[in-house]
Amino acid sequence: MRFCRMIVLSWWALLLPVTAATAAGFAPTQSELAALPPYCAARLNEQSAAFKSWQDSMGAGFMHIHHYCFALNFMNRARGMSSSDKDRKGVLGAAMTNFDYVLRNTQADFYLRPEILMNRGITLSMMNRVGEAVGDLMKAIEADPKQPRAYVALADMYSSQKNRAKALDTITEGLRHNPGVKSLQRRYTELGGKLPYPAPAEPVPVAVQADTDAAPTTEPGSAPAAESADSASSPPAEAPVEPPKIGSPTNPYCRFCPD
Repeated sequence: MRFCRMIVLSWWALLLPVTAATAAGFAPTQSELAALPPYCAARLNEQSAAFKSWQDSMGAGFMHIHHYCFALNFMNRARGMSSSDKDRKGVLGAAMTNFDYVLRNTQADFYLRPEILMNRGITLSMMNRVGEAVGDLMKAIEADPKQPRAYVALADMYSSQKNRAKALDTITEGLRHNPGVKSLQRRYTELGGKLPYPAPAEPVPVAVQADTDAAPTTEPGSAPAAESADSASSPPAEAPVEPPKIGSPTNPYCRFCPD
């Protein structure tokens, strides 16, 4: 098991820019691995039940997912470095190398692709490659609008460019697709958004099926449907026939009796 992991890490290390930070420890430590998604530890242990489970769940893209895991780890390392650290640029470059690899070697419909684009965009923003960062973040949002961090990162870049209106528009759109997310609500008020919060995006309308119990309509030119026995009007009842009067007014039962 450990031998398999060493092989994976060794050939992977050949792809990295050589810097002090990457050459000294390109593989995640146990504490770093704990901060990564659970499929990362599974990918590095091919004999585990978790490996098989994630492989079945993720499909063909799982065989390349360790590149994404290492890219995320380099991002985390770079966040812990000061902007003046001479190794920071190389660490971010190593992250980019691995983001590019996994995007190049997975299908366009790979379900983690929007998240990978988002994190590559954030890495590009950390490298001050703003135009490329905006492009990746917009692609990520287009592929999956339910990514709050993508909206926040994009709005932060607009804010850094003193484009407060565009930042607010971005956060507003993010709240429409992710109502109730605290980070978006906080940025919305910080940027001057007015309450109440934006209305959620309308759900996709569902076609209404015809009601099979509804009364059928009459086709033009066809005879009207026969009325039911309950709804059809009954003919008026005939008046009872009175028997011929006999006798006198005071004694109608005796024809020949005197009054």
